[in-house]
Amino acid sequence: MIVMGLAVGLPSTIIGVFFVLYQLVQNDVISWNTLLIVLLVVVAYTLFLMVKNVLERKNK
Repeated sequence: MIVMGLAVGLPSTIIGVFFVLYQLVQNDVISWNTLLIVLLVVVAYTLFLMVKNVLERKNK
């Protein structure tokens, strides 16, 4: 259930984080490179949580 919830929520998480970061880029608070790095970190962390939960369930 947790992995499925993360997988379903991933697209909306990406879109939400992108629009918040895009507003920061438009206001010259951060650069485009920072936006891309933060977005990649969010995606990578979500995928990490999915794999971690699958492996925890496998070991039980």
